[in-house]
Amino acid sequence: MKFHPVFAFALCLTALTACQPTDGYLPRFAGDPSVAQTGQDAPGAMCAGDPALSQRMAEAINAARGREGKTQLETDGTLSSIAQSHACDIAATGRASVAGSDGSNVVERARAAGYSTCGVTQLVSVEGSPEGIVGGWMNSTPHRAELLAQLNEEIGVGVTRGGDGRLWWSVVMGADCG
Repeated sequence: MKFHPVFAFALCLTALTACQPTDGYLPRFAGDPSVAQTGQDAPGAMCAGDPALSQRMAEAINAARGREGKTQLETDGTLSSIAQSHACDIAATGRASVAGSDGSNVVERARAAGYSTCGVTQLVSVEGSPEGIVGGWMNSTPHRAELLAQLNEEIGVGVTRGGDGRLWWSVVMGADCG
């Protein structure tokens, strides 16, 4: 039986120069990146992630990259916090999009978190196993290009189970050129 994960909208945003942090989009997380706020602009409400599932997704992405001769991505705490916060945001809104509920994009969220980007990309999905989602992304030309981009050096993965019982995924990849 072939597994077809339900895909959400995916988008790549690339910043070509190092950027200074800005305020207003994503709080800095000093603690555990698997616990994040439920919305980009909703202080107080918390949302738990699943570190084991996040690790499986990072491993599935690195396995796909390895099969294609690409470098392995290192897990980054800041990117993990950005990804987890966004997974919580899309689960809370029930809208799988790379756009935040506050209108932010992944570049703005990375800047606000103090991640000096040369470029960041983001993919989101709803439901499915990490291996199934990555398999589907590898069969989609734009998603495949994002997963295999050599510019990326680091990864952060966020996942949470929404009130609807489904898993909401956010993957953020980038290179810290700071």
